[in-house]
Amino acid sequence: MLMLYMSLIETSEEKDKFEELYHQYRTLMFYCAKEILKDDGLAEDAVHNAFVKIIRFLDKIGDVRCNKTKRFVVIVVENCAKDIYRKRKHEMEVSWEEVEMTYQFPCKNDMDELSEVETAIMELPLNYRQIFILKYAHGYSCKEIATILNMKAGTVRQRIARGKEWLYEKLKEKGVY
Repeated sequence: MLMLYMSLIETSEEKDKFEELYHQYRTLMFYCAKEILKDDGLAEDAVHNAFVKIIRFLDKIGDVRCNKTKRFVVIVVENCAKDIYRKRKHEMEVSWEEVEMTYQFPCKNDMDELSEVETAIMELPLNYRQIFILKYAHGYSCKEIATILNMKAGTVRQRIARGKEWLYEKLKEKGVY
């Protein structure tokens, strides 16, 4: 499968980066997808779809082994798994409400090291938190985030605005603002 992905990449530098990314995260990606889909075959499909999407954004990835890249990869595979889930939900036995997003990534290694703003961001609902991480930690544009998450750019902008309102209220309650 790796050879198939490599054929989609033009430069040898990007091929090396992708190969390292593939070997570093394929197991984690499979685990995350399986947590959502509860099926090995569907999880493999989600991982494949995620790798194809990641190839389009290879130039934006710096260090393959950093937490920023890890968060990005997990967000992409979780959304690919959700897309598969939505397409097949009438065939599945488990309802979406029962699906738990078990993998969460703080911006730093230890939750105790997080500032109050970072802690509030980690408390955002998942659909807002993913967009905030992609926008403010990774620097993706609304259009790029929309492509990564398979949604409209207007939806991304709306979630950013609502997430900011939610953060403002939380920080106000904590006395930060």
